[in-house]
Amino acid sequence: MQVKICGIRSIEAAEVSVKYGANYIGFIFVKGSKREIRIQGCLEITNHIKNKFPESKVKFVGLFGDQDLSEINGVLDKTDLDIAQLCGDRDFDLNIPSIRQIRIRESDDSNQILDYVQKALLVHNYVVLDSYHDKKLGGTGNKFDWQKAKNVIGLTNVLVSGGLDTNNIESLIKDFSPYGVDTSSGVETNGVKDIEKIKKFIELSKK
Repeated sequence: MQVKICGIRSIEAAEVSVKYGANYIGFIFVKGSKREIRIQGCLEITNHIKNKFPESKVKFVGLFGDQDLSEINGVLDKTDLDIAQLCGDRDFDLNIPSIRQIRIRESDDSNQILDYVQKALLVHNYVVLDSYHDKKLGGTGNKFDWQKAKNVIGLTNVLVSGGLDTNNIESLIKDFSPYGVDTSSGVETNGVKDIEKIKKFIELSKK
C-alpha cells in the first residue's frame, strides 16, 4: 500500500511520516491555502529528511493549483521535489514525474471517472482521486462515493484522497483494495498535523 501524507509544514510531521513508512510527503504551494509552504521551508524539511534518513526512498511531492507553468518550474528549480502534483484546471506536461488530481463530482458516473483516469495516465505518472469542492482544490475533509470509482481505485498508480482518516481507512482498504491512499486534514487536529494520527493512519494503511 502506497501512502501519501500531504500538507506537511514541520520537520516533526515529516519525520514521523517517513519513520512509519509513508511513501510520499506532500508540500502545498497553492497560494492562499492554509497549508501553504514557502520554498525555504520546504528545503529545510527535505534537507533534514535526507540527512536523517539517508536510506529512505520517500518521494517529495509539490502541489500546485492554477499557477502558470513558469511559476511551477520556478519552484521545481529551487527545490529538490521528486514529483509535481497538478490540482487546478490547468494541465501541463512537466519535465519531472507528475500526479494529476481528479476531483469527482456527485454527477460523475463510473464510466466518466474511468475516462478521466485513463486520459490523465496518458500524460501523468499518477492520478489522485479527490472530492470536488467549488471553492477548494483539496484538503476539504470530504469523501467522494467510492462505489462510483470502484473500477479505477485498484489500478496501479491511482491514489485515493478526500476525507480519509483513521476511522474510515480500513473500510476503504477492505472493500476496494486501493493502490494508494492520500490524506491531509484526516491526520490533523484543529488544523495542525497530529503526530499520533499520522502514525495510526500509516499503520492502519500498511498492516
